[in-house]
Amino acid sequence: MSEDKLSKYGLRTTEDGYQVDGKSLLASIGGVQGLIENALPSFLYVLVFVIWKSIPIALWSVGIVIAALSVRHIFKRKPLIQLVGSFAGLGLAIWLTTRPGGQAKDYFVQGLITNVVYGSVFLLSVIVRWPIIGILVGIFTGQGTRWRADRRKVKFFDIVTMLWVGLFAIRLAVEVPLYLVGDIVMLGFMKLVLGLPCYLTMIWISWLLLRRVIQPAQDGNLDK
Repeated sequence: MSEDKLSKYGLRTTEDGYQVDGKSLLASIGGVQGLIENALPSFLYVLVFVIWKSIPIALWSVGIVIAALSVRHIFKRKPLIQLVGSFAGLGLAIWLTTRPGGQAKDYFVQGLITNVVYGSVFLLSVIVRWPIIGILVGIFTGQGTRWRADRRKVKFFDIVTMLWVGLFAIRLAVEVPLYLVGDIVMLGFMKLVLGLPCYLTMIWISWLLLRRVIQPAQDGNLDK
């Protein structure tokens, strides 16, 4: 797997195999710029709405920022695919908040839906005995799906995959009640706290559990 693709998962290659550190984790989200691009839209939306109490102004502010980031990507010749999710999310947020009966809090519905979808997919992968983490490890180590022949490995990958299910569930458990009561400020704050910080933490925890498995020379063998 190429270095660019590995970096998306917080990994980098060294003479000793794959490694995860602060640099590789930051690279997985596009560096400092990626960190800002991820956090800025929600932060700006909440800030502008709290000040002006206007959904259109808040949405226009987010739209202008995303457009500016897109122009910056073009000038730096960076792939715009990194912003596709932002455009899609903004489009959904605009529809949800401006539709008949829409409210300011509906800007965050897209995030709730995303967590439901990811959590469901990860959970389903465990139920059908094809844990997503195992599939990724198979790709990294080059062993494909041979790990499925070892019940111990399947169980191990089930556990790590369920940790990710737990992350999505925690986000929903915290954010859904805030959405229901319409606490925009706390909802935006918790979205930031439970977003990238928790995502990077989960990558690190997963690495601590999987580092013996995703060494190319070990072919994903837990016993080595």
